[in-house]
Formats: sequence, C-alpha cells, structure tokens
Amino acid sequence: MFGIPISLLFQAAGSAQTYVTAGSVYTENTITVLIEILAVLAISMQIARGYFLRILRKFTLRLAADIWWLLFVLLRDASIFLVLFLGVSLFWPGTYQDYPIAVPFQPLAIDFFAFALVLLLVVDTDEVPKWNSLLTIFVLIGTTLYLFGTVFVTENAVALATLPPTVSTSTSNFWGFMNTYFNSENNPAMGIYTFYVTFTILLIAGAAAVAASFKGSYPRKSIETNPKPIVKQA
Repeated sequence: MFGIPISLLFQAAGSAQTYVTAGSVYTENTITVLIEILAVLAISMQIARGYFLRILRKFTLRLAADIWWLLFVLLRDASIFLVLFLGVSLFWPGTYQDYPIAVPFQPLAIDFFAFALVLLLVVDTDEVPKWNSLLTIFVLIGTTLYLFGTVFVTENAVALATLPPTVSTSTSNFWGFMNTYFNSENNPAMGIYTFYVTFTILLIAGAAAVAASFKGSYPRKSIETNPKPIVKQA
C-alpha cells in the first residue's frame, strides 16, 4: 500500500499490539495499587473515628467543627466508594487469564466493600453504635482480604524468584502453594468459580442498594450540622 512493504505493516501491527498489551498491564497495576491505598485509607479513617470525635470536642467554633467532621466523612465514605468503583474491573472473566488476580481474595474483598457501601446507604452508621461496628467489620475484612491476596498471591513471583535454590517451589512450599492454587493465571478453574460466586454476591448487594433507593431510605431525624449530638451519641 503506497509502496510500504507488507512485512513492515505486520511489524507495525505487532508493535501496536505490544503497546496495547503493555498499556493494559500498566492500567491493571495502577488500579491494583490505587485500591490498596484507598482500602487502607478507608479502614484507617474508620478506626480513627474516636480520635476525630475527641478532637471535635476541642473546637470552639462551630464552622471549624463542621469542617473537621466533614473531612472525616468525605475521606472515609469516598474511599469506600472508590474501592468499589475501581474494583469492578476484577469482575471481568477475561481479565483472569490476562492478569494475575488473587482468587478468591481480591474479588471477595470488593464484595465486602460493597456491603459497607450498602450499609452506609440504608442506615446512619454514625448514630447507632452497632451499625458503626458492623461497618468497621466489613471494611476491615475487605482490606485484609485484598492486602493478603496482593502480598501472598499477586506479588508471589517476586518471592519465588528470591527463594534460595535449595528451597522447593512446589505446592509443598507456602509460596508455591499460593501461586499454584490462588493465582487466576495458574488456576483458571478457581478463577471462573470465583467470578460466579463473587459477581453474584455483588449483584445482590447492588440490588439491595437499588431497592433501598426506591424505598426512600433517608434518616428519620433531620440533618443537623451541629457536631454536639454526634459527640453525645458516640
């Protein structure tokens, strides 16, 4: 075509495919790191709720107290939402063969963040201690599962490469066992079963959120900007 050799066209096509593959791997790596950071931020903010309330009592200006409490709510709730938003990328079956995913740890972790988000939608977790405790449990389990899968499965290749030659990398070794059975690239059956189960759970959580929105799930009490009632409830 226009004097360009066919071989150069195939070479250009191959290079383009290489760039696309490299770009997709880079994107997946970036999303994985972002989810880790946001998950740690979410559980850190939830655990530090008592600290935010103690500092809240020290403010003498109502505006300062409102801004302080708003900062806490935004960081916690936004991080939980973004983990779920970015984590949807783990529920594409084709990704399980193209990129190492810790199954079932990472997809199941996203489900727990979905539970936490639904809980935030349907109840006031900052007013009722039992709901606040349940939110902490959901976020803690989700963060733990995701970090465990990242460290012991998706980062497994680094550990295997640095093992001494005398150490076995078979399934009898911890790292070899994790890499063999819980890496979606090495165990496609576990990957597809994980997809069926975790995606079904995610759909149920989504249906519950949609149903709650249709029912008009709003707090019974009027929204108050004064932080004093929050401190007393805590």
